[in-house]
Amino acid sequence: MLRKLKALLLALSLWSSLPASAAPISRDDPESTDPGHKGISTARGSAVVVTANPLASTAALATLKKGGSAIDALVTAQAVLAVVEPQSSGLAGGGFLLHWDATQRQLAVLDGREVAPERSRPGDLLDAAGDPLPWRQATSQANAIGIPGTVALLWKAHQNHGQLPWAQSLQPAIRLASAGFLPSPRLLRSIRLAQRFGVAHSPAFQALYLPGGQPPAADHPFRNPALARTLKLLARKGGPAFYQGPLAEQILDGVNALQASEPNFRGWSSADLSSYAVVRRTPLCSQQLQHRICTVPPPSSGGLALLQTLALLNQTTNLASSSAAEPQVWRQLAFAQAWADADRLYWVHDPIDGAVPSAALLDPAYIAYRARTMQSTNGARPTPGLPPGIDHFPYGRPDQGIEQGTSQITIVDASGNIASYTSSVETIFGSRHLVGGMVMNNQLTDFAFKPSIGGKPVANRRLPGRRPMSSMAPTLVFRKGEPVLALGSPGGRSIPHLLSRVLLASLAWNEPPARAVGLPHLSRRRTMLVLESDPPLPWPFPLQQLKSEARPRRQSIGSGTALIQKIGAGWQGAADPRREGTALALP
Repeated sequence: MLRKLKALLLALSLWSSLPASAAPISRDDPESTDPGHKGISTARGSAVVVTANPLASTAALATLKKGGSAIDALVTAQAVLAVVEPQSSGLAGGGFLLHWDATQRQLAVLDGREVAPERSRPGDLLDAAGDPLPWRQATSQANAIGIPGTVALLWKAHQNHGQLPWAQSLQPAIRLASAGFLPSPRLLRSIRLAQRFGVAHSPAFQALYLPGGQPPAADHPFRNPALARTLKLLARKGGPAFYQGPLAEQILDGVNALQASEPNFRGWSSADLSSYAVVRRTPLCSQQLQHRICTVPPPSSGGLALLQTLALLNQTTNLASSSAAEPQVWRQLAFAQAWADADRLYWVHDPIDGAVPSAALLDPAYIAYRARTMQSTNGARPTPGLPPGIDHFPYGRPDQGIEQGTSQITIVDASGNIASYTSSVETIFGSRHLVGGMVMNNQLTDFAFKPSIGGKPVANRRLPGRRPMSSMAPTLVFRKGEPVLALGSPGGRSIPHLLSRVLLASLAWNEPPARAVGLPHLSRRRTMLVLESDPPLPWPFPLQQLKSEARPRRQSIGSGTALIQKIGAGWQGAADPRREGTALALP
């Protein structure tokens, strides 16, 4: 095992010598994509792991080799990512898990989304004049940090479906945090982006990631001893130790210390942590592309938007006879993305405040009506619709928000259990505040900054104990009752845009996994059509053929799809080359 680790460190050392890009920081894609493209990592076997980093994939596969389940491997992978990919996910963030239990034949959603503390107020991210804080400033505010759910989700999943001891699954992450690892090009590039963000970083962040004002050296092991201590405590005490006891007190002290510099922050109470609970939710499913596609329900809006996008596209395009080489299909896909966004942005909120009309928004008659409206608007800005059973618009209409800093893990074990897990700390390194070596999230920026518009409350307004709307959409696809595809992606508010294109490639165009993740992306954002520049695989037609009413813009798109597909008697995985993802398999 030590020889394998040394070999990986050497490989990453050579990899780290590649030059990093100095691309501008985008509000839409602050993490962006990695400069250059390596080959698309694929693997085929009886069990497959796809994560965003080779160290995480290697550790997760080793857990499977020891007899671990998909959930054991997930615990290992997420813990390792907290060490080696802290810019995107970690222990002090949140996420959504879609899990298939092959023995019980049950599909379940575990919601580990962050929660607003009890002292939250609707206008916590407004300035003294009642206007929204500038986005970059808001990302580093203490009021942007939500009560983390990642550890609670991993613990609950392990208690229900783990086969190996919890502590054993955390050992690879403990070793990497203690002994160190060579920082990857993406990690170093993310540190440089955070350095250029133009907002203050906490002293702990500065000391760990920017010692002496510079990122760590690419050719020296990077260690995080504080995170190693946190992981060791969690290994001994279990997941509940994050929410009660000495570690919980350390988290409270670290977060509440921010009151000294942020007088508008009212702090967390011990009850904020001790009362956190993972919510088991019913998957949101719809028959699309001759398959049953299941994903996560609200408070995530990504699953609803994904299913709506595919349903709208099916109304306007003959998908059965379509191919990737047809510009008209891509144009209609962009239309469908925008109209699905209009609905999810308006209607989705934490269902604790009442049911979100997800079923009505997917009703075939409503989809047909929306498709006709979409086709007749000549490119006008989309507006939300009134689904069946609702006769008025009860909410104010907010602008689109900003989401980033996310990772995807997709795993199938030899018994056929599947875990599709999307996790996040939000922006690059979340709030850039560290406690116990952990990056604290800034997920509460996913609430609408303005709680009311035009005298009406915004559905996704900030309230105590509420979970902000998300775009995360881990997804499983079934054919004749059997799972045949599992996937998910980072990408912020563009996640349903990215996944709808990947599913279109896989299920309608019959592209193999490597091409499904490598084909170009497009994303309709307000009145702009974003076309991926320099995609891993070339555009299948000249872009001038893609006529659009929206203003076109070429830019990188930072997806990170982790896809596993049933092919024959085995599974094949593919990792998005836009990040450092790696697919590995057991024979």
